[in-house]
Amino acid sequence: MHQVWRGDALAEGSSPASPTPTHDGRVPILVGGNSDKTIERVLKWGDGWTAGGAPAAQSAPYATKVRDAWSGAGRSGEPRIASLAYFSLGEDAEEASREYLLHYYGFLGDYGPMIANGALRTVSQLTDAVKAFEDAGFTELYFDPTVAKLDQIDRLADAVL
Repeated sequence: MHQVWRGDALAEGSSPASPTPTHDGRVPILVGGNSDKTIERVLKWGDGWTAGGAPAAQSAPYATKVRDAWSGAGRSGEPRIASLAYFSLGEDAEEASREYLLHYYGFLGDYGPMIANGALRTVSQLTDAVKAFEDAGFTELYFDPTVAKLDQIDRLADAVL
C-alpha cells in the first residue's frame, strides 16, 4: 500500500499509481485493536493506534503499552494515539442522539444501549473527556456528532475552545 500511495510501480513494467497526498512519503495509518498482533501491526505498518470509542480510563493502559512498544522498537518520535467520542449537545438533541446510536448499534444486543448511553451530552462531560484523554497521553480525539444538525459543531466549538 505504501508503494502505491507514493506513486511507485508495483511490478516491473507496470505504470505507477497516481500518488495520494502523504505525510513524509506515507499515508498515515492508525491501527485499532487490543491484542499483541495490534502492537505488531502498529510497529510494522502504522503511525499510531486508535482506541475506537472506548473511554480514556479503559484505553489508557493499552495506549501506554503502544507507546512503550514504539520506544522499545526504536521507532522515532511518538506514535499517534487517537480515540473518538460520540456527542450531542442541548436538551433538544438528547433523545435524537440516543435513538440514532441505538439504531446504529442495534445489532450488538445489550452492548448497543451501553454505547448510546455513553455519548457525551453535556459541556462538563465533553471537557472532562478532553482532560481525561489528554491526561492519558492521547494525541488526538475525534468528536463524532450523533445528531445531523450543523449547530452541533458550533455547540462543540463553544464547549471546548
